[in-house]
Amino acid sequence: MPDREIIDLVRQSAVDIPQGSARLAKCFYDNLFTMVPEVRAMFSDDIKPQQQRMADALLAVVQHLDEPGEVADYLQRLGLQHRLELGVTPEHYPHVGRALVRAVSEISPTWSSSMSSAWVLVYQWITANMLAGAEQADAPSPNSSAPSASPNHAPPRPSPYSTPPAPSTSAPNPSTPFRAR
Repeated sequence: MPDREIIDLVRQSAVDIPQGSARLAKCFYDNLFTMVPEVRAMFSDDIKPQQQRMADALLAVVQHLDEPGEVADYLQRLGLQHRLELGVTPEHYPHVGRALVRAVSEISPTWSSSMSSAWVLVYQWITANMLAGAEQADAPSPNSSAPSASPNHAPPRPSPYSTPPAPSTSAPNPSTPFRAR
């Protein structure tokens, strides 16, 4: 888990990025598809809903980095979902990290080299948790040698990708994995 100073730097860089930032998501996917054009085929032609889900999920993770248990559980479920539904492999994660750091640097008016280093550390932690979840897809089930996506295992819990964003309130928001603040 990143330490308090790292969390503060990441949050500072994201303070001017509104929840569900279409600009952040557009920059991210533009960067990703430029760096690794072949991943474009993993997404539908209408990328806007995915952009919204990505921005909401990322900003929720940043907002709740001081709740590492909840965030880690969510990231593991997200990693499993990405592996099973999109075919994301460990080789994709470095490209995503570069595209993400570049996107945040492009839209954060307070960007600095220390923020870049902080984002890299946070992304490494995010990746470790998502990969831990993705490994569940490849683990043999106790009753067979089939992947854990077999009927012997429960599906991952719903993610924020399954519902549209709800208005911000003090009550729990079902479209995000964490309590609203």
